[in-house]
Amino acid sequence: MNGLAFFRSGVLALLCLVACDGQQYVSPDTVALNITKDSTSSERVNVCNYVPVLLGDRVDATYVVDGDLQAVLSITRDSVRVTFTGSAPVDPFVVTTTALKDGPQTDSSPPPGYTVKLSLGCTPDP
Repeated sequence: MNGLAFFRSGVLALLCLVACDGQQYVSPDTVALNITKDSTSSERVNVCNYVPVLLGDRVDATYVVDGDLQAVLSITRDSVRVTFTGSAPVDPFVVTTTALKDGPQTDSSPPPGYTVKLSLGCTPDP
C-alpha cells in the first residue's frame, strides 16, 4: 500500500504542476468617458472606471466639465448612464455594455457646445 499511496501523491503533484502555470485571473471591463469642448477642441473630462462585475453593483462618479456644468456617471454591469447638472436640461446619455462592445458611442444630444463619448478598454488610474 505504501507504493500505491506514493504513486497517487506523485500523480497529484504532477497534475498540480501542469494545471497551475502561473497566476490566472479575468481582467474586468473598463469604460472611458470623454467630454470635449467643441469651440476649443480641449478635453474637459477624460476618465476611466471599472464596470462592476456583480449583479446589482453600481459605480457612481461626478466630474466637473466646465464651471457649474457637471457630468454624473453611473455604471452597472448592464449599462452606462451620463447625466448633466448645472446646464440647460438635456436627455441622459444611456448606453448598454453590449452596444459599447461594438465600439465607441457618441451622445446624439449632448449639452450644447460639447461632444460626449463612451468607450470600452481604458486603463484606470491607480
